[in-house]
Amino acid sequence: MLGNARIVSRDLAAARRFYAATARSLGLAIIDAQDDSFALGKLADMSTPVLRVKSAAGRQSDDPETPPAVVALEAPDDFSVRAFYRAALEAGGRQIVYPAPQPTEGAGSYYAARVEDPDGNCVECGWRH
Repeated sequence: MLGNARIVSRDLAAARRFYAATARSLGLAIIDAQDDSFALGKLADMSTPVLRVKSAAGRQSDDPETPPAVVALEAPDDFSVRAFYRAALEAGGRQIVYPAPQPTEGAGSYYAARVEDPDGNCVECGWRH
């Protein structure tokens, strides 16, 4: 599971809808919602955020543009990867990589999907077995 990543959103309401819709399939939920940010965390441990999404509103006009982020979320199985993918598309995400086995180096195999969130951030969901 991802540690404590942060991404910036131009439309926090759209991002909140997207991440709320995709979180449940991974055992995550919005655990902290502020006016200018929210955090996803594990349902089993509601105090530890794994991803914080902060609004781009209020940034200075001369601040450099934040490039789209790439984040990876760990799933418990391939069913959860597919559930994440379906929820992401229904919540306004765009397909990058359809859920399928992915090439890996080393032992084991990796099953994953990648989508773009409403802000163009790449969100990968996968599991190793």
